[in-house]
Amino acid sequence: MDEQALNEKYPGRMVYREGDRIIVKIPVRFRRRNGRQMTFAEGEDGVSNSKTDDNALALAIARAWQWQQELESGEYSTVEEMATAKKIDLSYMRRMLRLNSLAPDIVEAMLNDRAPERLSLRQLHRGIPLAWCKQRELWA
Repeated sequence: MDEQALNEKYPGRMVYREGDRIIVKIPVRFRRRNGRQMTFAEGEDGVSNSKTDDNALALAIARAWQWQQELESGEYSTVEEMATAKKIDLSYMRRMLRLNSLAPDIVEAMLNDRAPERLSLRQLHRGIPLAWCKQRELWA
C-alpha cells in the first residue's frame, strides 16, 4: 500500500518517506481507564471491542463475591484467617470485600460494560457509600 492510500485509510495519521526510512506519525491522547494509563489514537473513544480484555472491575467483583461466600460458608472464620491462607494483603482483601456492598444495578452495569467512565476500581477503593441511593447519585 502506498503512502497516499495509507493516509486516506487512516485519517489523522501521516505516513511518508525520508530517504530509506518510513516515518509514521500518529496523534495520540493519554487517559486513565480503570486505574491504568491508556494510550488512544486520535478518534478512538477508549472503549475496546475485544472480549479478551482484562476487565479489572468484573474480576474484582467476582473475587469479592467468592471471598464473601467462603466467609459465609465457614471455610474461613475471619477475614484475617482468609488473607493469611491466600497470602493476600489484609488491607487489599478488606477493600475488595467492600465491593459486595455495591447496589445490584451498578454491579450489573459494570459487568455489562455500561459502567460510567468515572467509575473505576481506584474510585471504589477510595470508599463506597453504604446507601444504594448515594451510590446511584455518584455513579449512575
